[in-house]
Order: sequence, then structure tokens, then C-alpha cells
Amino acid sequence: MLEVQNLYKSFGKLEVLKGINFKINKGEVVAILGPSGSGKSTLLRCVNFLEKAERGFLHIDDLKLDIEKITKKQVYKCRQLSTMVFQNYNLFKNKTALENITEALIAVKKLPKEKAMAIGEELLKKVGLLEKRDAYPVQLSGGQQQRIGIARAMALSPKVILFDEPTSALDPELVGEVLSVMGDLAKEGMTMAIVTHEMDFARKVADRVIFMDGGVIIEEGTPQEIFNNPRHPRTRQFLNQIIHKA
Repeated sequence: MLEVQNLYKSFGKLEVLKGINFKINKGEVVAILGPSGSGKSTLLRCVNFLEKAERGFLHIDDLKLDIEKITKKQVYKCRQLSTMVFQNYNLFKNKTALENITEALIAVKKLPKEKAMAIGEELLKKVGLLEKRDAYPVQLSGGQQQRIGIARAMALSPKVILFDEPTSALDPELVGEVLSVMGDLAKEGMTMAIVTHEMDFARKVADRVIFMDGGVIIEEGTPQEIFNNPRHPRTRQFLNQIIHKA
């Protein structure tokens, strides 16, 4: 479904990703954990070509990409197959909730406006916000904006959704409503890669957990393996700090 091979990314002299290899199977939920600066968000941004990696290979569904030889057409196709949910929502401030969702359907899929609106309303219903269809982002709570962001990511019927710390900008009382929508998607079999600090969510919902530090994958395994019996000392240290803080 999604496979990354030998992915390298630097910012100037700082090497952020140092030969990343991982795979997500169809219908699998993978949580990506690690300290700040470990390369987690950069990894997702490189998969979605919001950042351009120096080299590596990417395989999404039937699309096989050599990053050194990537074309604009391939990037365009990749972004239809793997959509992104951002930490800070990234909604169009001058568009309503419904318009934020239908924008890609009209601009990318070239659907008639009426059909796009019908799909948009179904997605709003799915995330529990149909009554907010005509509200602008400024009129919505952070949790509501992020649920709109998830609905927008779903609009193109992607093969995989990439979540970049989707709850980190939210007030604590709003986190649950976003995680609930994500949990529902997992139950429906949506393939997801989730960079998160929500340890309980990762433990309960993820099929597999990846721990990153220093631009490499230190360890991966089932939630039970990672949380109950991590093999690597760095994983143990990180989890002890996080769980102790909580």
C-alpha cells in the first residue's frame, strides 16, 4: 500500500532523514512516535512531497516513484493517493466548512459543483458537523476545524491518510472529538500513518508502532511490544519520560 525505501532528506548540512525504510499494509494504522526533531513530521511531508527528499523510492498503491527523477505529474498523482491532515488545520479562512471540503473535488477531480457539495455534506455528516456546513473557520473551535481537515483529506478517496500531530494544537478537552473520528476511520479500514504524542490512542488504535530518533527508525513492533517490552534503551527512555509526564 505505502512503502518508503532508503529515504534521505537534509536541510542544508543538517541530515534529518538518514535512509528511512518502512511499509504500511492496506487497512493498517501505523503510529509514528519520537522526540521533537527526530524527523517524524519531515518523513510525512516528504511522502506527500510538501518537502522534497534528496533520494529514495516511494511506492503508493500502483504508483512507483524514484524521488530523484520525480515529475510534477507524479507528485500530483501521489497527493491524490496520500492526503494530509495538518497540525494547524490549514483550512482556507475565506471558505466555509463545506467549501473547504469541496475545493479539491471541484479543482482536482473536476466534479460538478452539485455533486461535490453532496459528497461534502456526506463527509460533514461523517465527522458530525453537518450543521456547520456554512460556518467559516474563525467560527469553529480547534477540534471542529481539525474534523473539517479530516473530512477534506477524505474527500479525494485516498489510499492512505497521513496525520501530522493532528491533536497537538488543540486544547485538551477538544482532543477526544478528533481522536474519535480517527478511531472510526481505523475501524472502517482506512490506511493511516499517524505522527502523534497521544500514547493511549497509539496503544489502542494502532496496528503497529514505529519509534524514530535522530532521523532513523530505532524500533518498530506491535503496540504491546513497544509499550510493554521495548527492546531498545532509547525507546524505553522516551516512553518512561512521556508516561511519567502524563
